Amino acid sequence: MYVPRSVRNKIARKKEAIQKKQLQAAVKEDLKMVALGTSKINYMDPRITIAWCKRNDVPIEKIFNKSLLGKFSWAMETEPDFVF
Repeated sequence: MYVPRSVRNKIARKKEAIQKKQLQAAVKEDLKMVALGTSKINYMDPRITIAWCKRNDVPIEKIFNKSLLGKFSWAMETEPDFVF
């Protein structure tokens, strides 16, 4: 049976989309019980993270969201060589 190339390409793209969605669903299911930000917020001194970001030229906004930036504004003056 002859299937036009355009149809085969559409089928291939749809199969890839299905696989991607299945992978996303599996990751979401696996992460349901993990609070990704908990340890960073509750257990780690923000001065350590901020000093590390400054030493390694990592934007602090990549690590802390806006609300955490406001919450930890007191720690933003930390020097890159901070040691706990």
